[in-house]
Amino acid sequence: MTVRDDLTDKMRGTLHRLELAAKKWKPVFCIKHATTKEFRVCCVSIKTQHTLAGLLLGCAALLFSILSLPAHAEAPTAHPAMWVATGPKGTVYMLGSFHLLKPAVVWEDSRIDAAMSASDHIWFEVTDFDDTALAQSMFFKYGLYAAPELSQHLSETQIKDLGAALIRHGMSIDAVQRFKPWAIALVLTQKSATDAGFDPQGGVDITLYHKARTAGKPVAGFETLEQQIKLLAEVDDKDGVSFLDETLKDDAGGVSKLDVMADAWAAGDNDTLTREVVTEMKREEPDLYRRMLYERNMAWLPQVEAMLKAPGTSFVIVGDGHLLGEDGLVARLKADGMSVREVR
Repeated sequence: MTVRDDLTDKMRGTLHRLELAAKKWKPVFCIKHATTKEFRVCCVSIKTQHTLAGLLLGCAALLFSILSLPAHAEAPTAHPAMWVATGPKGTVYMLGSFHLLKPAVVWEDSRIDAAMSASDHIWFEVTDFDDTALAQSMFFKYGLYAAPELSQHLSETQIKDLGAALIRHGMSIDAVQRFKPWAIALVLTQKSATDAGFDPQGGVDITLYHKARTAGKPVAGFETLEQQIKLLAEVDDKDGVSFLDETLKDDAGGVSKLDVMADAWAAGDNDTLTREVVTEMKREEPDLYRRMLYERNMAWLPQVEAMLKAPGTSFVIVGDGHLLGEDGLVARLKADGMSVREVR
């Protein structure tokens, strides 16, 4: 019997109610049970949008906090931060992505349209957004225990809190006994976000990815879906449980943190985003910061600088956490002598 065949009807029913989708590492996954009984798992960014659980509030928001936000009387207009870097021969536009947005938010403006039109190549964290089979196999490979054992890794209090959170979102703890703690945290964060009206399919990167493909623009990714999922899978049980604990606290407290980050992103408020996405993780989870932001930024930096040293124009769309702060791509490009300015 395969892992997939062994999934219980309760788990299938739970996953059916998860209307998730994605992008960012960030690693936020998306699980969706269609009428075909297939499961869709996509990468989205998380507290790559934040702390291990914070990443979920947003990478991050891949990794991306979240119950219900107040309704707006009219569609809000966003003006997210955007930069342009110029090098010896090339030009690179950089846009900070937000992976979960409410459908009413209007964020595509003339700056973004001009960058898309002018660019020869469009870069994302990953490009295999639509590879359902791969996403499904990766989630089953890395996100599940071989047997139902989640309760063996949690205290009675944690089990009680998790059960209450799952019930709030129409799920059951029995249905997730095979999920590893980080996977539960991811599912819970995304489910509560969608319950609050955030739409993964309306996120910045997935929207611009499809727009680029429609326009016939070549697209490329800094990472693969499996690389992003493995970043979470490599979290040990202790950190995974800590991740889940933080997620449960955020869920019990409401949507204030995601609200703050979404508003800051929409306003192009780099100071707030830096504090919420980068500084907090670096202070509270230095190992996570190193793996999720610093090491990945350092891996991407030579690729961006290569774009600037060659003729042509590129458009880079990644989570804000990779652009902001002293180790973000913007600061690192400036430190290496490239000209970078914000496009307002």
